[in-house]
Amino acid sequence: MMRISRRICFAVAVLACSVMMGTTAALTAESAPAGAADPYPADRQVMAFYYPWYGIPAGPGGAGRTLHWGRIDATNHDIAASTHYPELGAYDSHDPKIIDQHCRWARQAAIDAFIVSWWDNGGYEDRAMVAILDACQKHGLKACIYYEAVPAPKDAAAAAGDLRQVLTRLGGHPAYLRVRDKPVVFIYVRALNELGLLGWRQALKQLREGHPPGCVAIGDQFSYGAARVFDGVHTYNTAGMLAGQALDLVQTWAAESFDAWARLARQAGKISTLTIIPGYDDTKIRHPGLSVDRQDTRLYRLQWQQALRADPDWILITSFNEWHEGSEIEPSWQDGRTYLELTGQFARQFKAAERRPPAAQKPAGHQVQREISPAESDLLRKQLDAVRIGVLPQPESMAFWWLLDQRAEMELLDWNQLLGEEFTAERYPLLLYAAGEHYRPSVQTAGDIDAALRRYLESGGLLIAMPQSAWPFYYDEQGRAVNHSDRFGLTLRMGPETPPAGEELAFVQPERNLRHLPQRFAFPAGGDRRWRPLLRADHVRYVPLLQLQGPDGRSLGEAAAYGQLPGGGGICYCWFGLLTQDYSEALLHDLFSFLLSRR
Repeated sequence: MMRISRRICFAVAVLACSVMMGTTAALTAESAPAGAADPYPADRQVMAFYYPWYGIPAGPGGAGRTLHWGRIDATNHDIAASTHYPELGAYDSHDPKIIDQHCRWARQAAIDAFIVSWWDNGGYEDRAMVAILDACQKHGLKACIYYEAVPAPKDAAAAAGDLRQVLTRLGGHPAYLRVRDKPVVFIYVRALNELGLLGWRQALKQLREGHPPGCVAIGDQFSYGAARVFDGVHTYNTAGMLAGQALDLVQTWAAESFDAWARLARQAGKISTLTIIPGYDDTKIRHPGLSVDRQDTRLYRLQWQQALRADPDWILITSFNEWHEGSEIEPSWQDGRTYLELTGQFARQFKAAERRPPAAQKPAGHQVQREISPAESDLLRKQLDAVRIGVLPQPESMAFWWLLDQRAEMELLDWNQLLGEEFTAERYPLLLYAAGEHYRPSVQTAGDIDAALRRYLESGGLLIAMPQSAWPFYYDEQGRAVNHSDRFGLTLRMGPETPPAGEELAFVQPERNLRHLPQRFAFPAGGDRRWRPLLRADHVRYVPLLQLQGPDGRSLGEAAAYGQLPGGGGICYCWFGLLTQDYSEALLHDLFSFLLSRR
């Protein structure tokens, strides 16, 4: 039975971070601060995702079986599990002649490296790796693994051990892709989410300790946190963002997204990558499936043009030969060698162009009124030094990683810790919720965590909700909707999933407490726009910080607010969509400056 090749990820909520659960963990910053690394962490290269999982009965890999192709009808140029028909026909990925031809084509297309789908030590794809590396060495190419899944028990130790084993065997091969003498590993979003960002932070640390110097890990997520955990960031597939879009909208999307993605890595001093696809069609293997029309090469050309303008370190192509999803540039019966030739033209242009200075790049519509001075940053760090912050489990949002960059004193708590005597407002004056929408309301008895959080607030603690997803405290650990946020003073309400088309919305500061942000600035134009405002409650004294207003000036609710609860406790809420913008660092600086002045 064919293994389904991939899942397309539009936005992924991370639900697992088991490696850090069970003990209180003091957190320290490990990554270099933004701008500390070289301006160009890696030489320009073009790479293609490569799949060595095909087999035919007569081939050395298939050994009597058909793998990943399904029914093959060579006469009519049709394969049951392939959108298009390869020029080479249905082939065996372990056949040295096939691998050799792929390497020849890659060289013709000015491709520098294959990112090879890899699932487990000793597995089918792994058994093809030595032959792939040998052929790459012969043709002047490089290759590395694309780490697809963490083995059981899916924790940091399992991931570190798995990588240590494969890198010990393959990482020293002359054709294995290396950066500054470290082997490169791309981490697919499935494997990333199996551990979460904190889990991968721990796994990579264990790998460095057990297999120095570790590896250069490129994570499949464009986020502030991912740019702190990994040595570079990427995405595998952009099909979900391109489906159904006219070319003018594709150009707008690519211009904005590619600039933002390259800038995210650049500002963290990490390897910047951009992914382009010739098209996409998985309707033969999924129902109803997804399709992105190639538009007679126009889609591919347009993405290449915008990628060149954004000037990343690496350009990634999805894919060389993912035939299930119709994203291949390998020569086919339908398209011939058109995409191979186009790739060569653009790849040579990319590598011949001069690098642009990366400094002082601001996005269009940069919404920071006044830059934060070094003196202001130092003052906030000193204020943070004086307070211990408790962090609730599974932190993922930018707020957590930004605090880590500020070297704030934080302790990651597990749920049992909340039931202990040390969980008090005196020990943790600030308590951060930076998870998605899940939490655990009960551990030993029904509702004991809810009761512990209420006791914390009643004793004068400050709960700061800066979530990764739309609604904090919404689901329990079983994924059931419980919506307990109002139990802790976070009286949220449902807003539109997407604001009405053509309606210009803006954030407004009712009081000027956020000094580095404008008095008025626009609601995000893209990304996850689920609006979840804070609804004021009569028993809470509020300081509104950011309010969303419609074009007529009508209030649509609080996007950020501080509330003083009866008994001395407090809450602070920040809508999750504010934490993924170009002004997010300035916002967090001002929010924590305000909160610390109030405490």
